[in-house]
Amino acid sequence: MKVFQAEHHVRTQAGLEIRDITDDVRRAVEESGVADGIVCVYSPHTTCCVRVNELETGLLEDFTRLLRRLVPAEKYYAHDDWDLRTENVCTEDMEFGNGHSHCMSLLMGPAGESIPLRDGELCLGTWQRILFIELDRSRDRRWLVQVVGS
Repeated sequence: MKVFQAEHHVRTQAGLEIRDITDDVRRAVEESGVADGIVCVYSPHTTCCVRVNELETGLLEDFTRLLRRLVPAEKYYAHDDWDLRTENVCTEDMEFGNGHSHCMSLLMGPAGESIPLRDGELCLGTWQRILFIELDRSRDRRWLVQVVGS
């Protein structure tokens, strides 16, 4: 069994930014030398996630509108109330509240995706792509890909 891991760094531009990272993941699979196994793509940031879905403009517009309607940035979030919050304090967050981003993240589910690998190819559907989603604001971010198999 082989295990391969790669780390990618990006600077996101804004909240609800969606980047297609499928080709980067494919390159990591090729570099790994693994033909059959599983590929885990993961964001180690609470307010980012990785999802498999279609990269279709209308869908992405619908999705971002839905999230903004469900979790509007301009509402009150106790996470951003510095008279109440005493845990996990980051001075940068004091300037830019991100309670809405954390709530979006909880709605999005896990921070990553696992994709089967067969004969050196990602087992994605016809239109499926691997998407890195920024829920907060422009920031330095990273995502990890780990390939395990034979």
